[in-house]
Amino acid sequence: MTAPLAALLLALAAALDVGANVLLKRSDGFRRPLPGVLGLVLVLGAFGLLGLALQAVPLSVAYAVWGGLGIVGTALLSRRLEGAELSPTAWLGLALILGSVWLLHASGGEA
Repeated sequence: MTAPLAALLLALAAALDVGANVLLKRSDGFRRPLPGVLGLVLVLGAFGLLGLALQAVPLSVAYAVWGGLGIVGTALLSRRLEGAELSPTAWLGLALILGSVWLLHASGGEA
């Protein structure tokens, strides 16, 4: 597997994770089963893509990218969809997450 394909798979895995988080929130604690079940399906898809990306990317880098993009994407989408406020400290935290992921990637995954 090529590095660009692995990066694409990681980005898609993060996007599925963000979608799953939104659906799980909309399931209202599984009182609305359809969004909950769809969210679980997306989580399984995200893990599947993460597993494929691990063929070409070290685990430390893959998990950091997937998790970091998932956290940042969920926070930004929550802000957009639900009007969640992000304080300056929260924005700094999101920037630190992205910076940390970048540093780990730049290190070659030598965690």
